[in-house]
Amino acid sequence: MNSMKYSYKPNYFFFAHKLVLFLKDYLIKHPTEQETTFNLQTIYDIFSHDLASSTTNLEGILNIADEYVFETEEGLLPLISKHSVNLKNHVLSLEFSPQALTSLLSGRSLMNPKAA
Repeated sequence: MNSMKYSYKPNYFFFAHKLVLFLKDYLIKHPTEQETTFNLQTIYDIFSHDLASSTTNLEGILNIADEYVFETEEGLLPLISKHSVNLKNHVLSLEFSPQALTSLLSGRSLMNPKAA
């Protein structure tokens, strides 16, 4: 019997959506956060213990999550303005657009990226 730790067909859009929903809830609870870090174990838990999505495929998932935007006074701005993954230290670092964060906290709707 062969046990596969890695999914052979990741659903990047699904995991990006799960991550963004998690971040929305997190930011509503922590409205002053403009940057934050998460241990990759947290991401692993969000992604229902999909090891590949929380490590190897995470950069691709984050690139899609970067495409979720809010309407702001400056136009459409992404919620995530910058991200970095440090696999050695098991850390995901995120910076948020202050204008998009203001839109989130004022109740504006998040606009999803278009699927390919």
